[in-house]
Amino acid sequence: MKSKIKISRNIGTIIMHMILILFVFISIMPIFWMWQAAVRPENPLVNDPFSIPDGFTLEYIAQAWTTGKMGIYMNNSILVALPRVFFVLLFASLAGYAFGKLKWKGRNAIFILILTGMMIPINAMIIPIYYNIQRLGMINTLWSMILPSFGLSMPFSCFMMRSFFRELPDEIVESATIDGASKFKAWLYVMLPLTKPALVSLLIFEFMWSWNDYLLPMLMVYDDKFRTLPLGLMYFQGEYTMNTSLIAAGVTICTLPIILVYSIFQRSFVDGITAGAVKG
Repeated sequence: MKSKIKISRNIGTIIMHMILILFVFISIMPIFWMWQAAVRPENPLVNDPFSIPDGFTLEYIAQAWTTGKMGIYMNNSILVALPRVFFVLLFASLAGYAFGKLKWKGRNAIFILILTGMMIPINAMIIPIYYNIQRLGMINTLWSMILPSFGLSMPFSCFMMRSFFRELPDEIVESATIDGASKFKAWLYVMLPLTKPALVSLLIFEFMWSWNDYLLPMLMVYDDKFRTLPLGLMYFQGEYTMNTSLIAAGVTICTLPIILVYSIFQRSFVDGITAGAVKG
């Protein structure tokens, strides 16, 4: 009887792994096709995009980087993403600590007010945001893509960090206070290191959202030298519509930084996402 149960469990495990492998295969195939199209040498006799490449070249990636101005667009994306990620992490960790651990009057009402930002679609806010940025004289600058992102990102970021801070024992803050630490020092030296998994998860989310943002750059900038990668890629595709290898090279350049960031912080990202899911 036990042997039959063990055999059935093994069969179930094998089937589950086969299904997972199938889903992985389906997920990576579009990326594989895109990458192999970017490094495949041009051959007029071969028009099958699914055929095995008969060589390797970086000509299209180099051409997309220079002629397609992907280098300029990537530099702009980095200049927009880094301040956004840094300040959102800073403000969200402070707000999460204040809402999750400190006792003060009206914190729940203010937190609910902040959460209403998650209920309003960005399409309903984009026109007021545009006119406010225009009054500040920041249209067609990198700041026009950085400043609005703080307010748009804070509701979710505060919610995430507050949930993580609430899972930490109150005794930690009390012990730091008894030892003479102020509330700010307790946050900086005691609580903040404990929230590393949540901070890394939020870092990856914010970086991906900033890197893939298309709506704000499209509305806020019209000069080619200020375009970010998603916006620049749209004009790039329009100019090189017939050259699929060159377009694939441009898309490949856009995707590599996200894959790199996720690969570096993968373990902490998973820990941050699953934190609090299982309690001992």
